[in-house]
Amino acid sequence: MVRNINFDLYEGEIVGIAGLMGAGRTETTRAIFGIDPKESGEIILDGKTITINKPLDAIQAGIVLAPEDRKKDGLCTKLSVRDNISLPNLDILCNALSIVDRKKEKSMSEKAVSDLKIKLPTTEVDAGSLSGGNQQKVVVAKWLARNSRVVIFDEPTRGIDVAAKVEIYNLMNELKEQGIGVLFVSSEMPEVMGISDRIIVMCDGKVTGEMPTNEATQDSILMYATKFDKKIDAVKA
Repeated sequence: MVRNINFDLYEGEIVGIAGLMGAGRTETTRAIFGIDPKESGEIILDGKTITINKPLDAIQAGIVLAPEDRKKDGLCTKLSVRDNISLPNLDILCNALSIVDRKKEKSMSEKAVSDLKIKLPTTEVDAGSLSGGNQQKVVVAKWLARNSRVVIFDEPTRGIDVAAKVEIYNLMNELKEQGIGVLFVSSEMPEVMGISDRIIVMCDGKVTGEMPTNEATQDSILMYATKFDKKIDAVKA
């Protein structure tokens, strides 16, 4: 699905990945996070090559993903917000006997909710009862509780209202200010141009363009997003 993907992401930078449906954007994020297998390639973090064969490898390295379908892949909607935040962090919360330290768990979940300004009456409410914007924040909160270095968002504002979108944009900027590298996929061109420091454009499973946001236009992004070289050559032949 994707090939010859090569790009950099720096501390305190937001990089947007643009492209049409089927360009390979989601597949790229899934490969980085270790969901889908990679045939070749390297991921380098802080100058060191890291091996990611499964999501656990990525999580432990500090690379995390807020997936496109947050209800299906990012949350346990029937469980509490506290449970959702603690589940991927049991290695931190459990003692030597593999028993969860409830005091530490409560402190972690409450701090995560406070830091991300998640609107809820208590951390004991079901994650599925929250608004779309607050659900997205819970998805991110569970990763930030373990001091992740790179946060990947796949269509972070899909299905949420305008006010919630602004909250997600503010969250991404807050992560940037903390020195976290943010990579995000979006189908909305104004969104990519409005929040990114740099834009990567994909088409047909490849990176076809890269530019700083201050040099990007909708026309230039669209040009790179429709660069179907092999398909055009096949039609000509």
